[in-house]
Amino acid sequence: MAMRAARGFSFLLLVFFALGGAALAAEARRIVTTDNSDYFGFDLRSEQNVSLDQCKTMCLGDTACRAFTYNTKAKWCFLKSDYNQLKSFTGAVAGKITNVDGDPDIGAPPALAFFPNWMADQAQQFRNKLTDPAYDKPTEGLAAQQAAAEQASLTGDHRLAMQKYQAAISVLPDDGALWLALAREILAVEPASNTTEPATFPMNATSAAFNAYKLVRTAKTRAEALALLGAGLDKRDLYRPSLQAYEASLALVNSPAVQADYADLKARKGFR
Repeated sequence: MAMRAARGFSFLLLVFFALGGAALAAEARRIVTTDNSDYFGFDLRSEQNVSLDQCKTMCLGDTACRAFTYNTKAKWCFLKSDYNQLKSFTGAVAGKITNVDGDPDIGAPPALAFFPNWMADQAQQFRNKLTDPAYDKPTEGLAAQQAAAEQASLTGDHRLAMQKYQAAISVLPDDGALWLALAREILAVEPASNTTEPATFPMNATSAAFNAYKLVRTAKTRAEALALLGAGLDKRDLYRPSLQAYEASLALVNSPAVQADYADLKARKGFR
């Protein structure tokens, strides 16, 4: 039991990074658009005889607006309270609100020498599974999925939170923050005995963390991805790569929580 507790993902680390994720509401809002597309449903209100720029401004100025569809021919702006699957619609422009934190962009992530190609392939396969058209897509909007995931995590239902984040990623697979949250929740779930979960959960956690690592662009979020990667590798008994992941994380952000997990792993496995 003591060994399980020692190898479990550090509660302090989970809280440290989860609190950082809770600050999303305070981040700056910007719009990302896709031509000839539509976010169907979730209508908030509509405005006629406006330009695309005016439509963007109205959405940015309304905290209830998370997306819009703009009909370029009719000059009609449909503001949305949420969004889900992006659908093809000739002559329309779909826009969604994204949050941008104040940390500087540190550029493309460097290759990880300690992370082998076969694990990178596993991460890609995990992404492919969640984005496959055959994957059971959620009916609720992205914001609702995220809210449900956050609430489940707060109440300790990490399995439900994991499922909700997977559903959210099936809608928005290029969101690094979602992959970070998914990795956290997978690591927090207690695998069911006599199933494949004790093997698949650590694999999925490292895959989610690696997918996050490739997407996030700030020192803080990249450090978190590396720390989560270290925790997942530890659970897979890959101790040397786990230490290297922790070291890479600490090189970006000197977190006491990550320092503690790093020191614990070294003490448990006799690394000097």
